[in-house]
Amino acid sequence: MRQGAILKSSIELIYQIVENNKNPKLEIKNYFRINRFAGAKDKRLIQEIVFKYLKNYFSLKKICKENLIKFNIRNSLLVYFFSENKKKTLKDIYEGKYSINPETQDKKVYNAAVNLKYKILPVFPEWLEKKTNKNIRNNLNEIYKSILLEPRFDIRVNNLVNRGELLNLLNKNNIPSKKSEFSTSCITILKRVAESKISLIKNNFFEIQDEGSQIVTMLAGVRSGMKVLDYCAGKGTKTLALFEQMKGKGIIYAYEENLIRLNHLKKRLALQNLSKDISIFYHDKIFANYFDLVLLDVPCTGSGVWRRRPESIIRINKNSFKEHLKVQKEILNKASKYCKKNGIIAYITCSIFENENENQIMSFLKKNKDFEVLDINNILKKKINQITFNNINQWLTLSPSDINSDGFFICLLRKYA
Repeated sequence: MRQGAILKSSIELIYQIVENNKNPKLEIKNYFRINRFAGAKDKRLIQEIVFKYLKNYFSLKKICKENLIKFNIRNSLLVYFFSENKKKTLKDIYEGKYSINPETQDKKVYNAAVNLKYKILPVFPEWLEKKTNKNIRNNLNEIYKSILLEPRFDIRVNNLVNRGELLNLLNKNNIPSKKSEFSTSCITILKRVAESKISLIKNNFFEIQDEGSQIVTMLAGVRSGMKVLDYCAGKGTKTLALFEQMKGKGIIYAYEENLIRLNHLKKRLALQNLSKDISIFYHDKIFANYFDLVLLDVPCTGSGVWRRRPESIIRINKNSFKEHLKVQKEILNKASKYCKKNGIIAYITCSIFENENENQIMSFLKKNKDFEVLDINNILKKKINQITFNNINQWLTLSPSDINSDGFFICLLRKYA
């Protein structure tokens, strides 16, 4: 494909994702299923352009404004393209039958892009930057750089095999992998491979789970014999991790309000013959003050995983942000009733914004005097003593730039006896 045709396809895809609220991965897959003109190399290039555009959306919007360029998908994508390919010309993108057509502002767009004195990086809107705590705010440039990185492909090794054995098995099957540095159950796949290839050797030996997610699940402190509730279970990734850590001893319930995710969770448990071991939770007063551990991985902006889901960056607004805060508060208050005396609530988000994290904790504690914060610093030293974090107090904010994992927040709340 010629350069102009690649850009035209990228513009069409971005339009569907941005204007029609489509899922990028599904939209790209459907686009190439219908449009079979692109070869494998062109498909990879178009996908890369689409994802980098989404990650840099607010930076491109700002550049267009500063240079008096009308902001739209076409103009802003060309700003990005020419800033990355300064030897290319407007003629290069017009050539070919299926290339983009010239427009009046193209020369202005081209000049603005080639005269940029810096590399374009993702940014948050200004109102969102103010929602980060001081430590995160001082490190925003590194976080922005980390958003551009390819998301890691991590797996969590289960109890059926040790990590070394699985590592050897993966490498023998031409899936280059290494032991991850911090989670003792984590392996990082070094090269993207088809899931069909991995599924051939899966055999219930592992689950796909980012190392950051593994760390916060481990810090929740589940033990054999506990009564555990995973209250926002989603598709069950952390539920299965908790079950593994309990080593089959204890009681574990999973609750998910979203029916689509709940059905996915039920199917996942059935496929692994765990439907009898992990029960689906229902609201009932018999569970009041019942659980030793209530894990709350609450719905949030997902700012810690925006490099994995860059479309979320452009969909966040002040109203949706407020709605997340409202839902988080409701979940924390409702789920706290199921925690027994001396029990623990593990409050988790995949966000780096303090409104969703420490501010929610402080608000909860003001109204719930029977809870206290456990100092996670001491727990961290016992569990993973080789990590040094910048964003740790009584709670932990794991930034995407800390260990090149997804970003998470965790706070442990203990209910007084």
